[in-house]
Amino acid sequence: SSGCAATTAVMASLSSGDHVVCGDDVYGGTFRLFDKVFKRFGIETTFVDHTDLVATEKAFKTNTKVCWVETPTNPMLKVVDIAALANITHRTSGAIMVVDNTFATPALQLPLTMGADVVLHSTTKYLGGHSDVVGGVLVGNDAALKDRLAFLQNALGGTPGPMDCFLTLRGTKTLHLRMQRHVEN
Repeated sequence: SSGCAATTAVMASLSSGDHVVCGDDVYGGTFRLFDKVFKRFGIETTFVDHTDLVATEKAFKTNTKVCWVETPTNPMLKVVDIAALANITHRTSGAIMVVDNTFATPALQLPLTMGADVVLHSTTKYLGGHSDVVGGVLVGNDAALKDRLAFLQNALGGTPGPMDCFLTLRGTKTLHLRMQRHVEN
């Protein structure tokens, strides 16, 4: 039903005592969820500059379950090396790596091909494209993870209505043209 609802589904898959490594420049709604909501449930988050791979690797703990990446970041538009972070994430802790790909969209960046486990899009922005829908989506290749997240989305009420889906689908039909114009500008 929104990008924040998709983020909530991922975070609700964690348990008290789990740890998240998150970029230090993320969408304000993401920061609020991690620092003001899920922190109260005993889920700890370390915010670190993901462009500094050494600092990022040091932020991982034995209880790290998620590495949350946004690239380009919001609002500073820092570009993160997704493949390098995926390598650190999987090698260091066996955690999953979630990439918020809202700004780049699938027209410009495919995080699953670079090692990400889950990709999040706020469809409210570029995917919808017409400022008339609020939505979010999670995509991935692992069937068990997909089923767990789909269960949580349904259980938490974070599912879109049919009209929202239609409007988002309409927006994807012109996504490549709109993103090409953004790049040219």
